[in-house]
Amino acid sequence: MSEYHHIYNRGAHKAPIFLDEADYWRFLCLLYIANNNNPLRFNELNTQKIFSCERTSPYVSILVYCLMPNHFHIIARENTDKGISTFIHKLCCAYSMYYNRKYDHSGTLFQGQYKSKYINSDDYMRYLIQYIHLNPFGIEKPDMMKSARLEHLEEAIRYSKTYEYSSYKDYLGEDRPPTALIAPQAQPWQGPLHG
Repeated sequence: MSEYHHIYNRGAHKAPIFLDEADYWRFLCLLYIANNNNPLRFNELNTQKIFSCERTSPYVSILVYCLMPNHFHIIARENTDKGISTFIHKLCCAYSMYYNRKYDHSGTLFQGQYKSKYINSDDYMRYLIQYIHLNPFGIEKPDMMKSARLEHLEEAIRYSKTYEYSSYKDYLGEDRPPTALIAPQAQPWQGPLHG
């Protein structure tokens, strides 16, 4: 169970899943409270203190995340048997219920079942961390091919450092509530991109 996985999903038909700042923050909070064997209910928690609530038996250890307008990325290590599937099911169900209620939406929100790829080497892990943390540059330059973004690395880093909905700021040492999402094991993966 000490293996790492890249987990991702996007909106059905590539539609946005986050329409305003409150949606991103709801998903961030759910990343924290859905990753828990003990039931924590969002409406019973003070959102200002949600990241300080004690959790027991987290299903996964999150190393990296990034929320984009129409998809999300997570790198995680499974802590319990079927931890990834249990966590993602709770996360996506809770967020879908919130989204459907808020926007009077019906039908599926996500494009099928989430995807999970096993991370089989340190080089692949470092590549994914960089790719995920620089993903927000795609908002700034949506027509730029993913491979071309590396040619604009300094610009991509500059833009991504300002993005609120990824773990990049946590890797850079910024102290903020969502830092509680990141497992201590993330520290060894901090490479040249992260200072």
